[in-house]
Amino acid sequence: MQNFIVLGIVPGTNVQTTFSFWLAVGGALVALPVLRRLWRKRHVLVAYLRARKVAKLIGRLQLQA
Repeated sequence: MQNFIVLGIVPGTNVQTTFSFWLAVGGALVALPVLRRLWRKRHVLVAYLRARKVAKLIGRLQLQA
């Protein structure tokens, strides 16, 4: 266990964990609740994106006075 804590080597293997690995794991753990919330609210997000598209189209097609 001391090798794992100090060196980051998983006991019984040649696998070594690095700072980048732990940073990626931490980022994934932080991102999961956010992604789950966005997935549950996807209908709101889709409606917002459609409204933006329509607004952009209307703005582009308006006639100049």
